[in-house]
Amino acid sequence: MKIVEISPNEFDDFAKVHEYANPWQTSNFGRAAETLGYNVLYLGFEEGLAIKGATLLLTKNVYLGQSVSYAPRGPLLDYADYNFTEEALTLLKRYLNSRKVMSFTMDPPIVLTIRNKYGALKENDTGVDKKLDAILHGGEIVKANPHAKDIVNFLLKKVHLEYRGQNLFFEGILPRWYAVTNLPINSKTLLSKIDKRVRTKLRKAAKLGVEILKDETKNINVIYSIAREKFDRPIEYYRNLIENNPDCEIYVARVNSEKYVNNSKILYERELERNEILNRVIREKNAAGRNIQRALNQKMESDKIINGYKEHLVKSTQTLKDFPNGRIIAMCIVIRHGTNVSIFEDGYLRQYSQLNAAYLLRWKVIEQYSNSNLRTFIFGEITGGFDPRRNPLYGMNEAKLSLRGSILEYIGEFGVMTNRTMYNLYQTSIGKKVVFRL
Repeated sequence: MKIVEISPNEFDDFAKVHEYANPWQTSNFGRAAETLGYNVLYLGFEEGLAIKGATLLLTKNVYLGQSVSYAPRGPLLDYADYNFTEEALTLLKRYLNSRKVMSFTMDPPIVLTIRNKYGALKENDTGVDKKLDAILHGGEIVKANPHAKDIVNFLLKKVHLEYRGQNLFFEGILPRWYAVTNLPINSKTLLSKIDKRVRTKLRKAAKLGVEILKDETKNINVIYSIAREKFDRPIEYYRNLIENNPDCEIYVARVNSEKYVNNSKILYERELERNEILNRVIREKNAAGRNIQRALNQKMESDKIINGYKEHLVKSTQTLKDFPNGRIIAMCIVIRHGTNVSIFEDGYLRQYSQLNAAYLLRWKVIEQYSNSNLRTFIFGEITGGFDPRRNPLYGMNEAKLSLRGSILEYIGEFGVMTNRTMYNLYQTSIGKKVVFRL
C-alpha cells in the first residue's frame, strides 16, 4: 500500500459511494475550508492500481514550518478490516511526518449508540436501533455498540491513537451528537404523532404568514445574511460550499408581509373576543358563588396570548413597511451524502424567533424527502446532555428532536502526535495550541 495525492474529482468519485460518505469529505467542503485559512490535501490509499481508501485532510502551518492536520469525519476506510485500517493509518502517520505535519486528528462517523429522544438507549438498552443501524452501516445488520467499541479499542491499542473523550457538548471540532430519523416516512401519520405543542407551533407559523420555499437560485447573499448571525465565516465559505454542488439544496422560510399583518390582526381580535367572554364567565360565576379558578387560569393565559399578538401586530406592520414583498427569516442548507440527507446548517433571524419559522422549515424539508429513495434524515447537531436542569442548550435538543427523531452518538475524536518532539516544543513555546474551527 502507498499514499498518493489525488485530484478533487478523483476524491469525490471515491467518497460519494463510500459507506461513510459525509458532507465534510467532499471537494466542495474542501474549497470552503480553504476560505477559513486551511490547506487541503486529497489523499488516496492505493493498493496495486486501485484506491482502497481516501481522505480529505486539512492542514494549518502553526510553528517553524510545522503544521497540524485534521480529517473531518474521515478518513474513509473500511474500519471493519482491521489489518487494512492499521496499515493505512500507520502509513498516514509516517507520510504526515515526512510532510512536516506534527499532529493528526480524526473523527470518523462510526455510530456508538442510538437513543430515544430522552437519551435512553434503544432496543432493550443494547444501544442498537437495528433498522437505523443497518442503514448507517451499509445495509448490514451489525450491533452498533459492540462494533463501535471494538473499533475504539483497536484504534487505541493497535494504531496507538489518543482518545479525545466522549464529550457531551461541543468540545470537539465537529459535533458528536445528532438528531436523526428513518426514511421513508408517512408525513401525515408522523404529524398526528408529534407533540401537540409542536403542532401548535407549526400551525401558528403558517397562520402568521411563514412560507417555506426551495431556493433554486441558491442565493448566497440571503444565506449569508442569516448565517453570519451564528457563525463568523466569510461569504466565500458559503459560495464554495453551495455553488456548483449538485448534492446541496437551499430551503428558506419567508414571511409574507401582508399576510403577517392581516392574520396578526385577525388573531388579535379573535383573542380579544375570547378574553371578553372569559371576563363575562368569571363575573357570572363569581356572582353565583361558583368556583372561578379554571376560568381565571384561562383568562391569564389569554392575556399572555393577547400581549404576544400585540407584539406581532407591531412587528408585522414594520415588516410590511420595510419589506413589502416579504422577508427571508430562516434558512437551511441541505446536503445529500450516500444514502443519507442532512440539514448541514440552519439559522434564523432572532427578531422573528416567535414565528417558529425554524420548526416549520424542518417540517417542510422532511416532507420533501419523506418518500425519497434515501434512508436517513439528519436534522442536525444536538448535545449529549439530557437533563434540562443541567443543560443550557436543552431547548436546541427539544427543537431538533421535536419531529420524533432519535439521537445518534458518534464515537468521537482521536488524535496522534506524528512528531512528538516538535509538537511538545510547539506547545511549550506557543502556550496555546491551534484549534480547528469549522
